[in-house]
Amino acid sequence: MNLINKIRRRLIHLRLQPIRVFCFHHVSDAYDSLTMWECDWIQTETFKNKVIQLKESGVEFISLQDAHYKLKHDWIRWKKYAVLTADDGYISMLNILPWLEKQQIPITLFVNPAYILGEDNREKGTSLTLREIEKVLELGEGNVQIASHGWNHRLCSEMTMQEFEENVNRCELFFSQYKKSYIPFFAYPCGKNTTQHDKYLLTQNIVPVLMDGVKNYNDASAIHRELLV
Repeated sequence: MNLINKIRRRLIHLRLQPIRVFCFHHVSDAYDSLTMWECDWIQTETFKNKVIQLKESGVEFISLQDAHYKLKHDWIRWKKYAVLTADDGYISMLNILPWLEKQQIPITLFVNPAYILGEDNREKGTSLTLREIEKVLELGEGNVQIASHGWNHRLCSEMTMQEFEENVNRCELFFSQYKKSYIPFFAYPCGKNTTQHDKYLLTQNIVPVLMDGVKNYNDASAIHRELLV
């Protein structure tokens, strides 16, 4: 009986092993107060050290798509998993994407099409251009995926539902040209959402991605993220 109880406790522990999904923005050697906030900037070597420390602690980095599959289908997880995601498609990503590629660590970039197309001047000169995004996807060899962060980073909580639906659909039309690299996940700008937004995304087979610091267990209806700090 004691052996059975030990096995049961061990199984419960494994079943409840969370998949951690990390979010960050700028990665660079220097902090620029004009284009960065302290909460969304991480120094390059600090970033690399954090990733290496997680790997040395037994964490395996997987893609966001693989994480969603495991949350949906794997009742028991035998390993510790983590996911890297970056918001806004800042040009500072070029500082660490080659290193992640060498480490064979996948990453999802949540991008705003208006930024990379140059239609929104708020991030002019700080966001990856369309040509740079396409080059990153080509060189990433499947380790770099892109997903939606809204058309122009407008807060979803400030939109009517019609505006939100149009925003989502406009993004989907843009991303349709990147079928090999695009995955159907939508990260709310600044994490601002409502249950109505979640419901609409799910009707479109798009997974809502939140920014609430919660870890992911066995619920695949949404992805929860925490800052990589």
